Amino acid sequence: MAGALIVIEIAAPKVSDEALAVLVSSCTRAARGAECALAKNSSDASPGAVAIVSAQGADKMRVEVGVREGEHDSWRTKDFAFLAEDDPLDRWRAVGFAIGTLAESDAEAPAEPAEPSAPAPPAPPPAIPVVPPIERRPRPAPESKPGLRLFVAAGGVFGPGLDRGPWRIGSSLGVELAPARLPIYWAIGGSAATRITRDESGATARWFDVSTGPGIGLLGSLNHSGLELGASLLAERFEVSATTFDGATAERGRWLIGAEGTLGGRLEIVQNLFLVAEAKTAGLSATTDVRVLGNAIGSAPSFRFLGCFGLRVRLR
Repeated sequence: MAGALIVIEIAAPKVSDEALAVLVSSCTRAARGAECALAKNSSDASPGAVAIVSAQGADKMRVEVGVREGEHDSWRTKDFAFLAEDDPLDRWRAVGFAIGTLAESDAEAPAEPAEPSAPAPPAPPPAIPVVPPIERRPRPAPESKPGLRLFVAAGGVFGPGLDRGPWRIGSSLGVELAPARLPIYWAIGGSAATRITRDESGATARWFDVSTGPGIGLLGSLNHSGLELGASLLAERFEVSATTFDGATAERGRWLIGAEGTLGGRLEIVQNLFLVAEAKTAGLSATTDVRVLGNAIGSAPSFRFLGCFGLRVRLR
């Protein structure tokens, strides 16, 4: 089918431009000289082959390829069943290779003459056309997947500050490393927060957290929407500053250690971009009582909870 055109119809929702480009490229590479193109981009009214790609479920696809053979068309079908953890681009790459291969599988072996059932006078055998062997290009090996998936998340944090008075609000940044195809990951994160407003004492309280630990996907692949649960070791720097009667600023701080648990949900907005929300609880090594000019203004409890919301992106 060298020089022919293979037109591809897509009957699947929400296919990204990147996935379509991978599909067309892999089809052309496997089609041995033929050119593959999407139906919406093709103006050829009589292509050499037509391929229809349809979604049969969340992780299933069907490819139907019709090849023009004289006055008739020959149709071939291939079904795909993918794992939930399979990368979307690898799925479309495999479908493209299948289209190119099916469109090229149109050579039929020449029929051998049937042996006579009874003796007959010898006659010259009919001439059998010699079909030269079809030289096929080796199928390109799929690109290898990265050993680790990398996610980066950024968002805001909010929750109680001291046991009385204004809440804290701040921002967070985190990184997750996950082995390919496994629902586990290792997270490293940090956040900074301060009380929304000063209280009557004029004191300002600030919290700086650093955490690291493992997690597991409870529902859905880490590449898509779902739920996840994490546990980590936590180090927190708690600081309070206030202005004295003579106008000077006094500041005190201390380090605390503890453990933190996280329950989070992620919603895939577009491919590799997620909206995330998390609930965090932590137990710290001590409660911190805060006094300003001898007056108690509250305490930072050893057990606290926070909420977190933001965006998460997959970089590889």
